[in-house]
Amino acid sequence: MRARAALIVLATCALVAGCGSRITDEQRAALVAPRAGAAVGPGQDAGATDPGAVPGTENAPGQVQHNPQQPDKQPNPPGSIAGGCQGTGGATDKGVTAGEITIANISDISGPVPGIFQSAQQATKAFVEYFNATQGAICGRKLKLVSFDSRTDSGGDQQATAQACEQAFALVGSMSAFDQGGGPAATGCGIPDLRASTVTAQRQRTPVSFGAASNVVNLVSSAGPDLVKSAFPGAVGSAAYLYLNADASAQNARSMQKAAEARGIKFVYSQAIDITDVNYAPYVAKLKETGSKIVYWIGSAQYAVRLQQAMRQQGFTPEAFITDPSAYDPQYVRQGGATVDGTVVYTNGALFEENNPQVALYKQWLGRVAPGAAPSYFGMFAWAAARLFVVSAAKVGPQLTRKAMLDQVRGVREFTAEGMVAPQDVGGKRTSACMTLVRLKGGTWTRLAPASGYSCGSLIDTGVGG
Repeated sequence: MRARAALIVLATCALVAGCGSRITDEQRAALVAPRAGAAVGPGQDAGATDPGAVPGTENAPGQVQHNPQQPDKQPNPPGSIAGGCQGTGGATDKGVTAGEITIANISDISGPVPGIFQSAQQATKAFVEYFNATQGAICGRKLKLVSFDSRTDSGGDQQATAQACEQAFALVGSMSAFDQGGGPAATGCGIPDLRASTVTAQRQRTPVSFGAASNVVNLVSSAGPDLVKSAFPGAVGSAAYLYLNADASAQNARSMQKAAEARGIKFVYSQAIDITDVNYAPYVAKLKETGSKIVYWIGSAQYAVRLQQAMRQQGFTPEAFITDPSAYDPQYVRQGGATVDGTVVYTNGALFEENNPQVALYKQWLGRVAPGAAPSYFGMFAWAAARLFVVSAAKVGPQLTRKAMLDQVRGVREFTAEGMVAPQDVGGKRTSACMTLVRLKGGTWTRLAPASGYSCGSLIDTGVGG
């Protein structure tokens, strides 16, 4: 039951083992959670055509235009996250000059559902604007962002990665449902790939790719089932697991169910639901027949809405309906309305409703680059990935190379982005052991458990997908 971004998009297309291009656009569109947003073309900066961008603000307020061939001679301000790195090493690697580091973001912008991961691209742009305007430079170098659209397609991810290999020093904050496409290209050129999350098994195994939201299928935190047991003690003897019949969702459902069983939750019903199935009434009838009191759902948020609509039509209300962080989003609340009230979500990021300094910074600068855009779980981890990139590059020092950057990231084991996210084993590629439960009540998300912070457990190796 861990919160990890693989679950957020695991139903977008059956995210492992070649599912990529063999489903129809109609099926793929049904699998992704809708997000508002305009398409961004390959190689184009996200702000260039973003209808929400502020005209004339390619540089954030107060930011000075810098000539990339003339390093910034001003010292970094006190407390800068790159303050320990001074001077410059010149053009040390592809995408690096004496005054500039070019990074690339590859996210799903266009496709059957436009804007699915635009929030990750917006958050990366927001961080670049924030850093350049307020934090000085990394060894005299400002950040430059180029953005690509992976088009919700493995081929699109591959093509964008190949272009980024030639144009940028590193990939930062990327989020693609079919991210297995770009893995071979990233490995081939050795580009550091610090993603919001790796969502397919293939990308998780890519040696240059790391997720700010660290995760692997077979390692599940005991914190999830333990929190559910404490929140719903009278219901844990009658749980059900429903999930979309796609490779990734099936793998994760089996793994998470095994972990929950190991912690004492009993399942009376487990069922895969085909992608094209539009009649959920038989599944709800089975939930009623088996006396299920807790219903877990693995799949996209819009399918969670469909299942709950069918439940309401048959007058079935479990004690808890539990799903992944894809539902922790204004679109889910708008789409489901009163039908989805009571939904419980597990997450390993800070809550947007609470006072978190890094979340506040993210919201502030998101508002500058994309006024009206809502913060999201994806965006939070993209911002975190960008922050980790800067901190890591500063630690490498003036002689910045791709190899040195990768070596630095591999040593990052308890990353929190200054408390923005639960501890993530980025370099070790191990699932976070910590999480929080939140519940939707009256259209508002509130903390369910623990009372503050995160609950951290041990990692259970389920043997599924390892």
